[in-house]
Amino acid sequence: MIHTVKVHNKGNVYTYKVERGKNLLEFLRENLFHVSTPCGGKGTCGKCRVKVEGYMKEASEKEQKLLNVTGETNGYRLACYNTVEADIDIYLDDLNKEASIVIEGIENGIELSPLIRKKSIRVKTPDINYQKPDSERIIEAAKFVSNSAYNSADKISSQPYHIDSLDLLRGIPEIIREDNPFTIIEHEYHITGIEKGNTEDRIYGVAVDIGTTTIAAYLYNLKTGDRVDVQSALNPQGKYGADVLSRIEYTNSSKDNRLEMHSLIIDCINGIIGNFEENNGVSGNDIYLMVFAGNTTMMHFLMNLPARYLAVSPFIPVTTEMHKVNPSKLGININNSGLAVVLPCVSAYIGADTIAAVLSSNMNNSDETFLLIDIGTNGEIVLGNKHWMYSCSTAAGPAFEGANIQYGVGGIKGAIDKICFTDKLKYHTIGSEKALGICGSGIVDAVAGMLDKGIIDETGRIIDKTEDMPEGFSPAKDYIDRLVQVDGMNAFLIAKKEEIAINSDIIITQKDVRELQNAKAAIAAGIKILIKQADIYPSDIKKVYLAGGFGNYINISSAFMIGLLPSDLDPQKVVSIGNAAGAGAVQGLLSKYSLNEMELIKNKIKYIELSSMADFVDEYVNCMFFE
Repeated sequence: MIHTVKVHNKGNVYTYKVERGKNLLEFLRENLFHVSTPCGGKGTCGKCRVKVEGYMKEASEKEQKLLNVTGETNGYRLACYNTVEADIDIYLDDLNKEASIVIEGIENGIELSPLIRKKSIRVKTPDINYQKPDSERIIEAAKFVSNSAYNSADKISSQPYHIDSLDLLRGIPEIIREDNPFTIIEHEYHITGIEKGNTEDRIYGVAVDIGTTTIAAYLYNLKTGDRVDVQSALNPQGKYGADVLSRIEYTNSSKDNRLEMHSLIIDCINGIIGNFEENNGVSGNDIYLMVFAGNTTMMHFLMNLPARYLAVSPFIPVTTEMHKVNPSKLGININNSGLAVVLPCVSAYIGADTIAAVLSSNMNNSDETFLLIDIGTNGEIVLGNKHWMYSCSTAAGPAFEGANIQYGVGGIKGAIDKICFTDKLKYHTIGSEKALGICGSGIVDAVAGMLDKGIIDETGRIIDKTEDMPEGFSPAKDYIDRLVQVDGMNAFLIAKKEEIAINSDIIITQKDVRELQNAKAAIAAGIKILIKQADIYPSDIKKVYLAGGFGNYINISSAFMIGLLPSDLDPQKVVSIGNAAGAGAVQGLLSKYSLNEMELIKNKIKYIELSSMADFVDEYVNCMFFE
């Protein structure tokens, strides 16, 4: 039997004919609607919540538990648990909140010298006494054109130029006879395109940071070096899991699934390119260079490479090299005379985003030692200077991004991102909207405050308000009253349902605290292992850089309170540097010398596989405790 399903999303209503028994999550995925599924649709996270009007089967006990309700669900259901049984309306409007994505990073002054450039040239007209072929006359003119915008000398280079494309050669005779002067597009002494007239001023590039959770894209004028626009979006692959392992598992099922994961990224990037045209009048045809950073899995998905062996020991990538390809090979809608550059990686779990972050931090040019930490699902850590670098990746899990936390959400509007424990608990939400969950920085603040007030002991146990309190322990009555029990588990109340945007209290459960303990222990243990490996003292570290969105929002004192940052590091040395990966990708976009430097960084970084370190487990267990 066929039923009518209407999806209400972003002010629009979409109508579909759907067979009875169709799983709601599968239906929404197939029709490209974004629903959060950190567990990949396995029915364990409780995050694929949608509002449904119309007949639905009664919610199972497990679904009710994940929704934190008993009996009546107030119209909210988990998409992965339910099927179409009648005509229904699905409302996504109150679920798809705009993400707060960190797009700024530290900027270093660099000389403008992009890998792709344009030059307007004039060729000498042939005659019976001057019979040089068209291609040779173009190459001759290209060598001697001054282009001050790129800090070029009058004589560009003695290097031989090449025109390799047969398609380009076929179009040359007409263009150079109809328009003289005309414009050439060149890349490392290869002429990749010829355009009628003088189009030197129409050359743009885009740097893209493909994160597991978010994608940020930066549009630049490659003639002037000026930033034109920045766009960001949630990574649409999130519907197949919050972590890379869930997504790799999905792609392992078939080549079609792998192609789908690739297409999700490409479609998102092409959508951003379309936004650039709408906002700035810069079309895809005006874009000649794109530079991509991201973790190793994202780089594999971008290039539609099998990622299967990234997820199993001994964790071998298909490639970690820098790749410069025609954009059409990736399906990207920019000028085909241009270039797409996929930045190099170090290993399966130290990716191009880490190399780009190292570049933008400038630690690769310093005699002093720096510690760079990108706190996320895979906590990438680099310790070193211009002489040596050690790196590791810690399986922190997605707790810092709100996944695997009962009321955890990403950095979206309405997410509790800051909590203050004074006489009474106070919290702040992104966008100052009514709370609908708690994001990573808020979770860290919550646990730090609970620890400070004695609500959590050194083992991470949430106390029971009926038990005898330790001597000298007298937390404010507000905090004692916030101790509750949910499903036989101790929990702590953050926000009451009467004052927030969802129909249940926002709490921190004992399980949530354990998730955070696992995550913070992995990061802290990784830091300690690298310090041991480098045979230095924590006091030898000049600066500690926190990169990425989470690092930008986290309260440093809370990070030290819970032991996410080891106590023997100096809090005064900790600096948040925002989207360092994006900033590094921008440097690679604007300077071919920065691209070369990233190749050197790749070869300098020594990757430490923590699973092979005998003392990592001991460090990890010790770091589980709160000091």
